[in-house]
Amino acid sequence: SIFQKILKEGPLWKNCHSLKRWKLRYFMVQGQQLYVARHSSFVHFEIIDLSQVVLAETSWRNLCHSFCIITPQRKVTLAASNRKDMEEWINIIKTVQQGEIFKIPVAENNPFLVGMHYWYSSYSLHNQHCNICRETIPALSGDGIVCEVCKVRSHSLCALRARKDCKWNTLSVTDDLLLPADEIQTMPHQWVEGNMPEHSQCAICHESCGSYQRLQDFCCLWCNSTVHSNCRRRFSKECIFGSHRSSVVPPTALSDPKGDGQLVVSSDFWNLDWPSACSCPLLIFVNSKSGNCQGIIFLRKFKQCLNPSQVFDLSKGGPEAGLCMFKNFARFRILVCGGDGSVNWVLSRIDAFGLHERCQLAVIPLGTGNDLARVLGWGAFWNRNKSPLDILSRVEQASMRILDRWSVMIRETPKQIPLQKEQVTMDIPRFESAAIQHLKSATTELNKILKSKYTMEIIIATRFLCSAVEDFVADTVKAWNHIKQNNTAVESVILKSDLLYDNLSILIDVLDEQAAGTSVKKSTTLHMDIDKTDGNPLNTQVDHIAKSKLELTTKAQNLQKSLKLIVFQVEQVLDEESRQTISVKNFTPSFFPEDNDSEDFNQMSPRHRCRCGILSSISSLKSEDLDNLDMEHLYFTPEMIRFKEKCVMNNYFGIGLDAKISLEFNTRREEHPEQYNSRLKNKIWYGLLGSKELLQHSYNKLEERVHLECDGEAISLPNLQGIVVLNINSYAGGVNFWGSNTATTEYEAPAIDDRKLEVVAIFGTVQMAMSRIINLHHHRIAQCRELMITIDGEEGIPVQVDGEAWVQRPGLIKIRYKNAAQVLMRDRDFENSMKMWKCKHNEIQAVPQPQLDSQDFQDSLSDEEYAQMKHLARLAENLISKLNDLSKIHQHMSVLMDSVNASVNILNNIFYGQDSGNRAGASFCIITETLSRTDAVDVTFSLKGLYSDTKAFLDEKLLKDAEDEATLQTALDAMNKEFEKLSEINWMNSIIFPEEKSSNADTRSLGLKFKFRKLGKKKLQEEGKPKSGHKFHHFIGNLWHQRTHEAEAKDDDSPTQSISQL
Repeated sequence: SIFQKILKEGPLWKNCHSLKRWKLRYFMVQGQQLYVARHSSFVHFEIIDLSQVVLAETSWRNLCHSFCIITPQRKVTLAASNRKDMEEWINIIKTVQQGEIFKIPVAENNPFLVGMHYWYSSYSLHNQHCNICRETIPALSGDGIVCEVCKVRSHSLCALRARKDCKWNTLSVTDDLLLPADEIQTMPHQWVEGNMPEHSQCAICHESCGSYQRLQDFCCLWCNSTVHSNCRRRFSKECIFGSHRSSVVPPTALSDPKGDGQLVVSSDFWNLDWPSACSCPLLIFVNSKSGNCQGIIFLRKFKQCLNPSQVFDLSKGGPEAGLCMFKNFARFRILVCGGDGSVNWVLSRIDAFGLHERCQLAVIPLGTGNDLARVLGWGAFWNRNKSPLDILSRVEQASMRILDRWSVMIRETPKQIPLQKEQVTMDIPRFESAAIQHLKSATTELNKILKSKYTMEIIIATRFLCSAVEDFVADTVKAWNHIKQNNTAVESVILKSDLLYDNLSILIDVLDEQAAGTSVKKSTTLHMDIDKTDGNPLNTQVDHIAKSKLELTTKAQNLQKSLKLIVFQVEQVLDEESRQTISVKNFTPSFFPEDNDSEDFNQMSPRHRCRCGILSSISSLKSEDLDNLDMEHLYFTPEMIRFKEKCVMNNYFGIGLDAKISLEFNTRREEHPEQYNSRLKNKIWYGLLGSKELLQHSYNKLEERVHLECDGEAISLPNLQGIVVLNINSYAGGVNFWGSNTATTEYEAPAIDDRKLEVVAIFGTVQMAMSRIINLHHHRIAQCRELMITIDGEEGIPVQVDGEAWVQRPGLIKIRYKNAAQVLMRDRDFENSMKMWKCKHNEIQAVPQPQLDSQDFQDSLSDEEYAQMKHLARLAENLISKLNDLSKIHQHMSVLMDSVNASVNILNNIFYGQDSGNRAGASFCIITETLSRTDAVDVTFSLKGLYSDTKAFLDEKLLKDAEDEATLQTALDAMNKEFEKLSEINWMNSIIFPEEKSSNADTRSLGLKFKFRKLGKKKLQEEGKPKSGHKFHHFIGNLWHQRTHEAEAKDDDSPTQSISQL
């Protein structure tokens, strides 16, 4: 074993159950053994066999990063310094249990962990039962552990015998429980026995399920359906994924083709017919470090409700893995649980993958500021008392908005090369004399290069030639203040630059020919004397010469670029007539634009025509890079004056006072992360740092060092300490720094999708504090589509983008529009309408099914009655087909799928004489020749419930597409007419329109009032009893119509107020 690889080693805290409870120990994993010692230098180790152990975290949130190693003999509790270290230990120990492993994959893509449970210690107020031994786990017992994904419960020791049957990620793995991908046609249920939630009901008989006395009944991990053991065989064989079916990625959709744990969307999945599941799947990113480790709870809850493979931790590799998995979906949604930094990270990777047109992003606020989440209606923070699963319904009901995104471009001022005092300036005569000498020197060295037969002579002459050109460029910079005032000097500079450029071109050609000849000669020598060259220093000498030539070639090319930039700069001084009289060879595009046939080119100004010529030969520069170019910035490398994208802005940009506070906060947090682990602590620190600026006044006269241009127009700045550029109406944790959201005569109303920026001034920390209390307007500077900030001086100034701060050196900052992202805004009005629909749905479901008289119980239908029932079934099939199609487009329509599935089952079981587990429907079945009246009642009542649910859905205006709404309304009208015809049958009339006795009416009225109290409605006024009607919609529809009209008359408050429009 001493030759086995050490997979991991390091210190961990061990619970020793002594006076000093926690003691630091040294641990090492080697093979399938865990070695424990007091110190790494100890020779004697305590050994724990890892082949038969169970790992479990010590609690649900586990803030102390501790875990238990449970062996058949004992239980060892360890604690790591951070959660990342703890998860690495758990991943390695779980992996080595599978056998001799030499390389440990990361936990996210570890194929050895497929099917394994993720245990944590749990205490329950009620008796629970072990899913392994089926014995009782007493209440408040410390011996119970629970899987955080599938919620299977077990005794600590029983977990040693647990099977690898945790919640499926994919069904493409051949195993005892899983099926090969080519055999998967429908999604089966994944049942877990016993330990039901309170008030569980059987989906078949609607009786209570579960018991605290024994392990009984079953619950599906995907659709959350609960059934009795005896009723399970009558339940549908196919799982429909429950209420969030449109967000779930089915295990049938994913496969692991390489067997390395990297799941991808299976090609077979697209060939299957999925009516509602996976219509717009949800990709979830959680920052587990956000919200005082509140992200851990979100990770576990979402893995329980969705496919574990669609939930990713941003602290483990970032968003790339999730985006790679989902990029094959035509459209999908993204939910980011974290702060503004996490959102920016995900959006930047969406840019890299080019997925902005196919995904929509929502946010759960777990950070400190959460400005974007505030604007989109998701709130300032997440209430810990609420379940994270509540957000899934809100995301499905959210509306899409466009968010502008902006590029922050940086061009720093190059550092100047220090010159001697006597060389700081140069007059024209001295410059002309020196330039002539540099040109002669360059020509002489070029002649030596052309005549020389020896390589070293060529290299030496090349160095002298490049040095002469460098001196010419440096002298041009020194004499620039005099040159730009003398046209003759300008023409001289251009002509000499042209000659030097020509010399450099000849030099480059010679070096290329020499390099090609050396390469051929070396290759021939190596083939002829391959055995003799070993150890010969000739090879080293040849390589050194080739390297020197390559460096000199690169230097000559850079000098050519510098000469081009000189010509561009000095040419601006000349007028058009003077430009035309100069005859040069190497800068023709700048001085002879008539050679270009482009009409747009001919219409350009001379400055822009020259710029186009420069850009044609210097690909690293762009037009904007040459704006504000000064000769003093010219030092041989054009890349130094190129604009580079520093980052992308989504929320706001700040320079000066606010950026200094943010920079100091970020620095302190990196040094002492334990002091910044909650939202309250962070806000206190921000307040303290801001208060310190009341005395320091770090940037009291910022306007002297910073200049602002908005849409090309220079803006005069007042005395200020900072500038903030806003893209959204929330800054620094909820402050509307612009002042209001209304339009004025000077400015338009700000919006997140108007492609405009709002610029405001910061006068001090007092103003920033007052902005949280009242709306201020006097600090508005401008509203623009593009802006430029110039930083002068020698020292940098703090700058921040969306809370991420740095010190920016002097130079230029340009902010311009980049692209647009699709984001999801919480729609409270829509949520309220959905609540009203759910109330109506519950009322419809609560209506008991009418019963026939005993003499009509077994009678069969007549031919005419059977024809009417058959026509009703066809109309229902038409409605079901339309609902299935629309549910793929509108995710919120998945709430109707329960009624749809119930109607499909009743048609398959009764009308078509087919098992409900088969989805083929009438397409592959022969319609039953006749029906009994009991069967007709069952079909009619089920279809009537589907009709009522769909009609209520349209009445609440939940389908926003007018064309789709008209399509559904047509199908409903056809069914309504058929119900009216059926009501003319004597025995059917009492089924469709039961008698409304006064007692029943009063009971229903009281029931409605009770429902209103749940929604916070006021007490309804008592009115007369509803009259009996002769049309179908009066059966159920009149009940909620009556309630709605009364509520409108009373002008009741809505359950939740809608958010203001942006």
